[in-house]
Amino acid sequence: MTDLPIAVVRGGTSKGVFVHLDLLPGDPGVRDALLLRLMGSPDPMQLDGLGGTHSSTSKVMAVGRSDEPGVDVEYLFAQVGIAEPIIELTGNCGNLTAAVGPFAVDEGLTGQTDGLRELVLLNLNTGVRIRSRFEIAGGRAVEEGDCVIAGVPGAGAPVVTDYLDPAGSVTGKLFPTGSRRDRVAGCDVSIVDVASPHAFVRAADIGLTGSESPDELNAQPDVLDRVEEIRSAAAARIGLQSAAIPRMVLVSTPASDDAHLVIRASSMQKIHHASPMTAALCTGAASRLAGTIAYEAAVDDGIGPVRIRHPKGMVEITVEVDGVHVRSTGVVRTVRRLLTGTAHVPIPTPNHDPEPSR
Repeated sequence: MTDLPIAVVRGGTSKGVFVHLDLLPGDPGVRDALLLRLMGSPDPMQLDGLGGTHSSTSKVMAVGRSDEPGVDVEYLFAQVGIAEPIIELTGNCGNLTAAVGPFAVDEGLTGQTDGLRELVLLNLNTGVRIRSRFEIAGGRAVEEGDCVIAGVPGAGAPVVTDYLDPAGSVTGKLFPTGSRRDRVAGCDVSIVDVASPHAFVRAADIGLTGSESPDELNAQPDVLDRVEEIRSAAAARIGLQSAAIPRMVLVSTPASDDAHLVIRASSMQKIHHASPMTAALCTGAASRLAGTIAYEAAVDDGIGPVRIRHPKGMVEITVEVDGVHVRSTGVVRTVRRLLTGTAHVPIPTPNHDPEPSR
């Protein structure tokens, strides 16, 4: 049995288990087996672990100090499979990234004093640096406030995260295929890599209005199969073998003028209940890049934040684009630590050996 100090933290519309990076095994195979046992995978109920049976609640963030110049904190994100023994390390989680800075402060990993403070985070999955700004009082990150975000009950203190030079995070290119639009699996697709790679498709091109609820879409195996067919073909097109990356984003033009764009995004072969925040960040940038499917679907004058409607409401994404240079993309989230304690993790056995990390 391994005793592992943990915190369970909500960041944005996701929830995950946070650990100290230096407490995880250095061997990738041993580490992945430990994370599967920690979360209770593979099992659709994740009954024997801390996973929440949903892609938004089956996540681990490993956070530590950084020796990288100009960086305060570095972290590794693991998307943990639920029914399958998969540890996905290819991309990042934008929602839980908002919680990395506050967790680091609360755990004494930084020397920040009280007041409005700024940390620079390094995501080890993608190499992208993120500027995180939030309030500290009494040596801890402030959680209470009047900031409300769609998909989260109540209000909290704002945490601003700005992704700096986020293009090419995984593939090394803003447009991984070299084109702003491609024909993939019989469908027009724009593959854009900002914060994480995403494949944009018109909802109408796969027979949808774009206003369907996640429950409606997840109850239609033929729709999920078609979304995954396009997603996996897009992954192959850009040289990735990943169950998670690129995510699919189905876009449609809003019926009213309160939003610039409407999306339905996928996560681990399901339609997300709200939006993965990396999907919203990438969508915001793509909607300002002429020639992409997101750009053509958006009703946007190019001024101010990009307002994106998802199934739980609206999110505003700040974008700085200079030609084809995406300088930054950012979002405001709220964060709350739900639990601090010790996880008792059985030593992994051969029956729990994971598939190789993807």
